[in-house]
Amino acid sequence: MHYAFRYAFLSLLISTPLHAKTIDWIVTDFAPYYIFNDQYAGTGRDEGVIALLEQQLPSYTFNRTIFPSSRTIQELSNPNHTYCMLSLYQSPHRKQHISFSEQTSTVGLSPSIAIHQELVQHLKLETSTPVSLKNLLNQYQLALGISMSRSYGNAIDAVINNSADASIIIRPGRDTLASLTYMLKKKRIDILLGYPSEHYYLAKSMGFEDQLMQLPLTEAPDLSYGYIGCTNTEQGIAQVEVLNAALKEIKQQPAYHEVLLRWLPDNLKPLLEQRYKQTKTPQLSEAFINISIFI
Repeated sequence: MHYAFRYAFLSLLISTPLHAKTIDWIVTDFAPYYIFNDQYAGTGRDEGVIALLEQQLPSYTFNRTIFPSSRTIQELSNPNHTYCMLSLYQSPHRKQHISFSEQTSTVGLSPSIAIHQELVQHLKLETSTPVSLKNLLNQYQLALGISMSRSYGNAIDAVINNSADASIIIRPGRDTLASLTYMLKKKRIDILLGYPSEHYYLAKSMGFEDQLMQLPLTEAPDLSYGYIGCTNTEQGIAQVEVLNAALKEIKQQPAYHEVLLRWLPDNLKPLLEQRYKQTKTPQLSEAFINISIFI
């Protein structure tokens, strides 16, 4: 009897998938969403959300695997291994290979421009309302810095593509935004296009965040939304359901809102809070960070 029970127990262990209570996360070295190596290591926005989910799901083991950003969607779409990832933009093509959460995992402000405070004062720009990128390029003839092969949404992309006479500096490479931020610091460009948290993190890392302002754009939607995506396997679909329920819980916690605001400059924190409270049913935003494009 004793041996029969022991055999049955061992058989159960062998037949039970070892990954049944394990969620494998894809993370990538892209600050301030994931910060691995500098004095701010561990304080990334998306890292913070994953940590809150981990606290909410104590019966699950969370593993984190670092991939180059250029491989994240490829790995996430591969049915040979089930991964999950935070802050994903949804598209019909991705839905063929990735199962998405219904709940948003992250909410942020849409693309903005970073600009020196003294230039704002010189041009007498209105800082309490969004400004027009088209006017900044064509009316004020400011030099714009952008990253190569990165989409900022249809409206902003159209302004860039239709401003043939504007001064637009396009930089390729892995550390594109950092090099453009350095150019902004040295005033080799006038304005830099990107996401507010990215602007703030890089300027803070370079020690000149107090010299900059970030202005929202009329061509950008109010908010950008990201979702959890897991590989579209039986295991991944089940994990999305678990994570979706956990998201619903952590989004009621003050700690979640603190994480969303962590890498925003003080002048934009109230704007995100105001817009977030006003939006009850988020819609998909083309301007949200497209992981397959932005690095």
